[in-house]
Amino acid sequence: MKPCLSRRKFLAASAAMAMAPRLPGAAIEPVKEFRRGGMVYRQLGKSDLYVSLLSYGSHTDPGYKIKAPHGQVLNTEGQQRRDRQLARAFDLGVNMIDTYENNGQWEPVARVVKPRRDKVLVSLCRQFPMFVGENIDRAAKLYGHVDLYRIYLGAGKTVRHEDLEDWDVLRKAKKAGKLRTIGISTHSEAIMMSALEEFEDLDYVMFPYNFIHARTDYTDFLPAARKKGVGLIAIKPLSAGSIVNLDPLARPGTTPENHNMRLYRDNHRPLPPAVVAELTKSLKRMPDETLCQAALRFVYTRPFMTSAMPGMFEDYMVEDNYQALQRSLSLGREEQSTLDAARNVADAMGPGWLPPHYRWLDKEFRA
Repeated sequence: MKPCLSRRKFLAASAAMAMAPRLPGAAIEPVKEFRRGGMVYRQLGKSDLYVSLLSYGSHTDPGYKIKAPHGQVLNTEGQQRRDRQLARAFDLGVNMIDTYENNGQWEPVARVVKPRRDKVLVSLCRQFPMFVGENIDRAAKLYGHVDLYRIYLGAGKTVRHEDLEDWDVLRKAKKAGKLRTIGISTHSEAIMMSALEEFEDLDYVMFPYNFIHARTDYTDFLPAARKKGVGLIAIKPLSAGSIVNLDPLARPGTTPENHNMRLYRDNHRPLPPAVVAELTKSLKRMPDETLCQAALRFVYTRPFMTSAMPGMFEDYMVEDNYQALQRSLSLGREEQSTLDAARNVADAMGPGWLPPHYRWLDKEFRA
């Protein structure tokens, strides 16, 4: 007697059979794109959304955070800075903003995007322990609709039963016009593969990806996602800002997202002088580009990636991340050697180059 297929596996098998003649080959196909002004826009999966290659991350500047009844919010000065930086990013062609409710950003973002709502894509993820349908309804009421809505899937090997139930709610909300695209974010490669198999109508996946944490380049996930027409969005493209820890020529006063971290040149752990000298020499051969810009260019040049989503806390970050797009979307020999040298520095530093709460990046995604 043959075992019964689950509803999801039956639907997935049926869809695969129907689509088999149109599936691309084994090679990873590039995402469709166009350039307008200085910005590149790429198609999000099979949807009709085109997302700017540089999008705006959800994390807010910890230097201006204050406690609130539910999570944290920015003080007045911090919110004014973020609003100004968002407006500048939109002027440069950035068209997607990711927003965390527990950072108190739903209402401020709604206010900033209101005059240009038809041009800005709002990306959300439930942050509070509430029914996902209630969260969607609240978001749709505030923004009119949500362009990208996702659920976060935690550690494990497969998606859980409650994740499947939440996913059904997302699919219904999309059919009702409250959501334009639906996806997941996760820090687990196994979960990414499980979601590809179990979630019907999956539009996109947000996952960590940068020049150090690029393990997915050597796995089945990327080709499988592209074959299914699933969009890919890189989170942690600068390792939560920690790549600045590797830069001996970092801008004075520059700090990673966690202000308790220190640049490696001030760290108590000594580094081999030759390792530091190699990176310094490489960076000096690129006087017009920082290590962070080269790191972002690495993500920009991946033809299968729809967007890179760094956090931006300073005015110069918005400008620098945009400027990294202005050259051709390719990595030159000098940039590649600089990234290789930075990897050597990260190896020499050990896990200490990342703050403790981000060291899962090395464990889960280091290439």
